[in-house]
Amino acid sequence: MASQTKSVLLSRLRTIEGHVRGILRMVEADAYCPEILAQALAVQRAIDRFSFELLEHHLETCFVSAVRGDNQQDREQALRELLNIFQTSAKLKTARHHQAVEGDDDLLAHQPTSIAARAERVAQGLEGR
Repeated sequence: MASQTKSVLLSRLRTIEGHVRGILRMVEADAYCPEILAQALAVQRAIDRFSFELLEHHLETCFVSAVRGDNQQDREQALRELLNIFQTSAKLKTARHHQAVEGDDDLLAHQPTSIAARAERVAQGLEGR
């Protein structure tokens, strides 16, 4: 991983860690639930951004190298890994959808774009390379 990418990712993780500690303090202090929820949603969005950036880096480097390489096993492994990411993301999205439907339909409007959808757009961009 390039040092600049690693630095950006580590910075994002430290920010997320700080936000989570802030939420912990809010819960300990019996803060107003909607305020805690707002912070929790901000952490979820930050994790989504981190995950997208990491996935984008992986697609642009390791994945492309494996797919363009001569080793059939490496190509198949890279594709399996990508499919696993999509499947996991779809499961999370489905779980969020079911939670929103059981609760408040407006929650769907506030859900971040799924990692799978973002990754699919990045992968489609690779076709032209």
